[in-house]
Amino acid sequence: MTQAVTSFPFAVSWRGCAAALAALLISTAPAAATELPEVSSSVVKLYVTHQPWSPKQPWGKEPAARRTCSGFLVEQGILTNAHCIMDDTFIQIEVPGLADRVEVERVAVNHQVDLALVRPREPELLPPMRPIRFGTLPEQREKVVTIGYSVGGRQVSYTEGVVSRIDVMPYAHSNQTNLLVQTDAAINPGNSGGPVFSDRTGECVGMATQRFSGSIGYFIPVPVIQQFLTDFEDGNIDGIPYLGIQVQQLENPTLREYLGMRPGQSGVRVAKVAGTGGAGDLRRDDVLMKVEGKQIFNDGRIPFRVHNRIGLGYEISTRQIGDPITFTVLRGGEEMEVTVDLTERDYHVIPSLPQYDDQPRYYVIGGLLFRTVEPTYLEKDVPFNIRRYLGVMRGEEGVPRELVVISAIYEADLNKGYDNAQENVRVVSVNGRPIDRLLDVPEAIEAATGRYHIIELDTGHTIALDRERVAAEEERIRNRYKIQ
Repeated sequence: MTQAVTSFPFAVSWRGCAAALAALLISTAPAAATELPEVSSSVVKLYVTHQPWSPKQPWGKEPAARRTCSGFLVEQGILTNAHCIMDDTFIQIEVPGLADRVEVERVAVNHQVDLALVRPREPELLPPMRPIRFGTLPEQREKVVTIGYSVGGRQVSYTEGVVSRIDVMPYAHSNQTNLLVQTDAAINPGNSGGPVFSDRTGECVGMATQRFSGSIGYFIPVPVIQQFLTDFEDGNIDGIPYLGIQVQQLENPTLREYLGMRPGQSGVRVAKVAGTGGAGDLRRDDVLMKVEGKQIFNDGRIPFRVHNRIGLGYEISTRQIGDPITFTVLRGGEEMEVTVDLTERDYHVIPSLPQYDDQPRYYVIGGLLFRTVEPTYLEKDVPFNIRRYLGVMRGEEGVPRELVVISAIYEADLNKGYDNAQENVRVVSVNGRPIDRLLDVPEAIEAATGRYHIIELDTGHTIALDRERVAAEEERIRNRYKIQ
């Protein structure tokens, strides 16, 4: 391996070496199974110090903690899992053959598919390393080898297994569905972020990501990784695209007949269209019969390989936000072609993607803590008054863009008598102003001129605060509870 490969200018211009690196990758044959020990020299161990924001007091952070995981060198940097580096404050990598750990920094993260990219702050410290090449989606029953730094030892470990399932399944980190590969190759704590190789071709077919139980593990396959790396070509992560709709399966023949479908036709019904979801010309009661010419079955799946089926989302998630996708639609008994530009998944009142890394948004006045509801806010039991907003799409009548609630009441004389009956309830209006998003709350407070701040909740409860007392006692309350 030539020295030119070792001096990647990570901090100066990673793209400056892309052409030379691409030429190297083309000229380098895929690693055979017998070369896996050599390939493992491009697998690193990550030491991550992380400090998440406090879920209860969003102006502060939890105590710092540490975790280890794995990663591997690709053309664009060092690839690893998003859950490995979430809420990071300091990351180092241990590289085979290098005496000291090297500090790295995150450059790209997509929590939807649990992928992240990091790069050394001082790339010249790296020894010669060969970027790992990707293969294709493996076959079922194909033998695979997982490489990583599992807990319990300092050496790199190898585990073998077979591919048992390829399907659209939930990602544990984001609770969103995308393509996953199930294997019985052991994926233990610390293996996360490590590459998975085909024992047949020696090519990398994915990245270890999660374990279900016992010997059942999952890895992120190449198509998902390639979507992530293509997304990052402009230096930004836009995310996985979605349609701004909800669909209903059509396995009931009477429902198909009601929608005007003829024998032999199949598809799914458009049940809801988000007002802000970018669903284009799709309408409620449309029947989606084909996507890009592929038949959509009544159970919501499409053909996959030979004699198999896979979820409709597979055809969408491999594309980029903004890409067009064409459906054959049955509308009022007539077939037509409808093209939709794919959009980001931000069309639910309670977002489906947990909020990681960023400080939660909040506003405090008179000891009342106003928050928006998102999945990390709902880590435990979902409060009754919030439960009915799960799955509700923006754009529906009477539905806000964000679900704003009072998440806590810090007791003071001016808010005496208000308790948990007013917590975790949607805030409908403040001082007569409808609350559509969190930003509306401080704007309504600051614009007030009357004697009281009046807060209306969707339970019918009213909170009244004396405006002059709030102004006089606000600093004292904040100091008492160390609210920032």
